[in-house]
Amino acid sequence: MNEPTIEMWRALLDFRERHGRYWKRALSLKWMNGSDEFEHFSASLRMTRNQFGPTWLYALRPAALDAAARRLATLDSEPDNCRAEPVVSGEPCPNDH
Repeated sequence: MNEPTIEMWRALLDFRERHGRYWKRALSLKWMNGSDEFEHFSASLRMTRNQFGPTWLYALRPAALDAAARRLATLDSEPDNCRAEPVVSGEPCPNDH
């Protein structure tokens, strides 16, 4: 896997929102001392650490997180049957042509 899952992006965005400017430093410290288990979306944060690691976190650019936030906002605005990536419900979505 070379791209975080939707759940991982949600966890990272939530953490960034709650921890502000130095969120990467805070998350890295929590990853090192194991206190990430007490955070919201703790399982997704831990999966992100295990699959990508701290080097990936520090290389992550704000533009990538902002793009993920836009994708999630689009997914959240879709009807329930269209929220999965890829759509597997078999029902047409409004954006389908």
